[in-house]
Amino acid sequence: MKNRPQILICDDEPLMTASIKAVLGTGNYRVQTTNSPRHALTLIHAESPDLVILDVMMPEMTGFELLDAIDREHCDAAFIIVTGEASVDSAIKAIRKGASDYLRKPFEPDELIIRVENVLKQRQMKHDHMCVEAEKRQLENQLRQSQKMEAIGTLAGGIAHDFNNVLSIILGNAELALADMSSEHAAHLNLERILTASLRAREMIQQLLSFSRKEESGRKPLRLNSVITESLKLMRASLPTNISIERDICATECTTIADATQIHQIMLNLCTNAAHAMEPGGGVLTIRLDPVTLDSAAAVDADLAPGNYARLVVADTGHGIEKDIIDRIFDPYFTTKETGKGTGMGLSVVHGIIKGSGGAIRAFSGPGRFTEFHLYLPRVNAIIDAEPAIFNQQHLPGGHEHILIVDDEEMLVDMMRQVLEQLGYTVSAYTDSADALKAFLASPRAYDLLITDMTMPGMTGTGLAKAVKAVRNDLPIILCTGFNEQINQENSQSLGIQSLIMKPVGMQQLAETIRSVMVLKPTERRKNPRFGAPAGTFVISRTHPYERFSLVDIGMAGLAYSHEMESVSDHLSDQLAIMTPDGEIFISGIRCHNVSDIPAGSGIPLPERGQARRGVRFEDLTMLQTERIDQFIHNHTTEQLH
Repeated sequence: MKNRPQILICDDEPLMTASIKAVLGTGNYRVQTTNSPRHALTLIHAESPDLVILDVMMPEMTGFELLDAIDREHCDAAFIIVTGEASVDSAIKAIRKGASDYLRKPFEPDELIIRVENVLKQRQMKHDHMCVEAEKRQLENQLRQSQKMEAIGTLAGGIAHDFNNVLSIILGNAELALADMSSEHAAHLNLERILTASLRAREMIQQLLSFSRKEESGRKPLRLNSVITESLKLMRASLPTNISIERDICATECTTIADATQIHQIMLNLCTNAAHAMEPGGGVLTIRLDPVTLDSAAAVDADLAPGNYARLVVADTGHGIEKDIIDRIFDPYFTTKETGKGTGMGLSVVHGIIKGSGGAIRAFSGPGRFTEFHLYLPRVNAIIDAEPAIFNQQHLPGGHEHILIVDDEEMLVDMMRQVLEQLGYTVSAYTDSADALKAFLASPRAYDLLITDMTMPGMTGTGLAKAVKAVRNDLPIILCTGFNEQINQENSQSLGIQSLIMKPVGMQQLAETIRSVMVLKPTERRKNPRFGAPAGTFVISRTHPYERFSLVDIGMAGLAYSHEMESVSDHLSDQLAIMTPDGEIFISGIRCHNVSDIPAGSGIPLPERGQARRGVRFEDLTMLQTERIDQFIHNHTTEQLH
């Protein structure tokens, strides 16, 4: 029934409407008649017929007046004008007013049927063409948005180097200022917050770069209570003063597996949206975090599995979201904001982060009164490594070697020189790679370490490294970069570069990296005995966070795990977590380096046939990680292996 064209006949003579209906009644049409043009106008707007057969001369309203009165934005009906005049003037006038065809009385039934069929075919062709054009415009818009996203990735790579240089200067000078300031000083807390914000900015630019390269972000156990509290401290200064923040962060620890930078990104998006919704008068922004347990009914309602969750609520007293669009707010590119205030990506990114972490997000709103976002993240029982202090002048490792520094950013070079001289090093600093090479060639044995930027005018960092290695192959090199797709931790080794560090570089990271490359690492895989692992003990890789690999053995120097060969990344460096048989993440963030791969069928016993074995060496273990590995060996492993 829906596909049958609907035809409305309007003529002030009942016999005429009846005769036309009788002719068309033999076809596959839905026919409606009226003798009143005003009633016809109402039916046209209410029923949206496909075709209207309209008499011209009617006492109440002429057919021309009816055509003028139609709302063309909401009516796409075709019109056939029926006239009794012998001249074609009325027909021409009707066509100019939007009619598709005309008939002169009297007319033959066959002529009427042919005219109706032709007009309906023309209307369908026009409608199909409009649909094709609309689809074409939609595809063009999607292509433009895709190109915008690609351009964002390219732009991110282009600006990352300069942006991270600026962050390095901010971070380094803030640390230098803290080094000369007592903890009781009034500005001490402000400098610490500058450091915190700089580190978060560094993580965000790395996340943006990872997104442009479609890499997995690192997720680990974290305490939502402290991350949310930190976000609010950093955001208070950026929100208008007429917006008050009410927070209700529970005392119960809410631990989840997530990326701290992504949680900050969620808070930034939701709180910024809330601030825009409360413009210009201000209002109340409420942040609430509490542990909840969802039963079967509540879990189904939230599209989750039953269990324990941390619920984060972000609410505002703004203009709210209309009911007809609230189901679309998580769609990419959908936005109700004016140009310059939103791209339509913020909430879709938030939705993607939450879903990727195994959670859910729901929106509630009362138009004109409030909006609330409820975010659910799974709670876990896991050991959280204590985060190292942002800056601790008393525990920075130093030395007495002669270091050659090269970077085209003058303020950055000066900052690094001050830092290293405070740590006891002798420093020769250059802003031109050609000048630095000239100085090195004049006295190659005078230097113990080269620290160089990657992207510099003239000779790049890798070019400088090759030239230096050609003269002194034993000189350690640290390469600093804000962004570069051509070099990474793996291929930098082939260039003779001992360490690759991403800008911005803090004093702690710089000092520890220097000492790590200055001290030769043992090449032997294990100096300590190995121990068998109990069944159900798994290794979780940062490069494959959603897969579990069976732990085979472990020692203080490294471990081995079994895997399917095709499912394991060929990355040489990785970060691992160990999960005990009871499902507890016993230790995480273990930096390691691949030292061996044993294929399936080699004769080495493995938990399952057809699997392979990978051996890794631990690197740069913290004191806490060393203690936890020792504790794991004593509490969980079986007999010593020979």
